Amino acid sequence: MKERFQRYAIYWTPIPDSPAAQFAALWFGGIEIFGLAPDLAGRAIKSPAAYGLHATLKAPFRLRDDVEPEALQEALDGFCEKRRPPAAAPLTPGHFQRYVTLVLKDRKAEIDWLAEECVTHFDRYRAALNDEDRSRREIDGMSVRQAAFLEQFGYPYVLSEFRFHISIAGPLVRAELDEVAQALAPHLRSVMAEPLLIEDLTLLGEPQGGGTFQPLSRHRFGKKRATGPA
Repeated sequence: MKERFQRYAIYWTPIPDSPAAQFAALWFGGIEIFGLAPDLAGRAIKSPAAYGLHATLKAPFRLRDDVEPEALQEALDGFCEKRRPPAAAPLTPGHFQRYVTLVLKDRKAEIDWLAEECVTHFDRYRAALNDEDRSRREIDGMSVRQAAFLEQFGYPYVLSEFRFHISIAGPLVRAELDEVAQALAPHLRSVMAEPLLIEDLTLLGEPQGGGTFQPLSRHRFGKKRATGPA
């Protein structure tokens, strides 16, 4: 598996065939542009579609040379088996870092804690940052704390800088963000109809040479992972 993927990530991803997964298939798949101009829709989905509909718990990272992907899977299995899912939390539309997003209506300590544990627990499997990693992550206007988190954990938006969000479109300028958010709002109602319940975590891999992240395995809280891919 290590020869096939260059980076790995731990995300919340929607359950297959759920309203969120159905929306993602239409929007990220370019099947529906919901009345937007094709150029705008194309730019809106280009970045988030590469990762699929998700919320980041452990941002994409390269494995250490002495770690095999199967060891990471086993570790994630054990991590989830010992934990309960956080309480369900309602979603609402929002913006984050020039993206149209879905965010929690209120911050939830259980979800913040889960994200913090993912960041710290799995950092032992992450290779040290290289120049390519830094160029990918460094952002204009990054605070001193965010820069320190980037160096320590490979990603600036962790721990006190973490905000749970599901990226839908972006990065775009403000006027385009508002236009896309307005066009998508009616179609996101089904996604927000029920509070978000994080029942499992998904391990994903980025193919060598780049490309869309692929789900590798789904790990349910309180249970051993079922065999087979996510």
